[in-house]
Amino acid sequence: MMKMIFVAFFVIVLGQCHGQVMAQQSMDKNTDREGLFSRLIHNERVAVKFDYFGELVLHPGLSLGIEYTLSSKKWVTVHWDTDLGGYWHRWNNTALFAKTSIGTRFPISSMFVDLNLGAGYMHSFPAGKIYHRSADGSVEKAPNWGNPHFMPTSSVLLGWDGSRKANLPLSIHIGAEAYLQSGVNHTFIPHVAAKMGFTYKFKK
Repeated sequence: MMKMIFVAFFVIVLGQCHGQVMAQQSMDKNTDREGLFSRLIHNERVAVKFDYFGELVLHPGLSLGIEYTLSSKKWVTVHWDTDLGGYWHRWNNTALFAKTSIGTRFPISSMFVDLNLGAGYMHSFPAGKIYHRSADGSVEKAPNWGNPHFMPTSSVLLGWDGSRKANLPLSIHIGAEAYLQSGVNHTFIPHVAAKMGFTYKFKK
């Protein structure tokens, strides 16, 4: 079951990347000589993201990502995000994740409220040495390959959009993301992480 979830997640992420590239190619045919990365980040629908992602200051982490605008109206913007990141929990574990989400952003003058739902894959590596029972019944040190986890997410962000009145390709946000970590003692462990960061569009 877990393998099926991971396969489905990676198919979704690959599908998003493919969709973003295809959208870029159809909208900007005159830039065929530019590199793929340059064409992607200079798309007016694409913004790069950087976030502090941690459970306050005790489990600090970071994430980097891409925000792709699916639809933009005066009263709402729908966007598709992909993020890569990780956090460090001292004496417990270090975790890396890849996640994707769909968000709706409601503007209030230059401010906004952003609601997001998504899912991701997390891989955690326990802190310290790992041991297991060997074939002869003794205990020996085992390699630390880490543990896979399914990671459904939801977040609420408040922010300021510099493009609405200041004509800046920058927005900043702060909020909280709640997520679940599967596969811990056969259950889901709830987490809440603080998010604080910005998005930047290379093309206004």
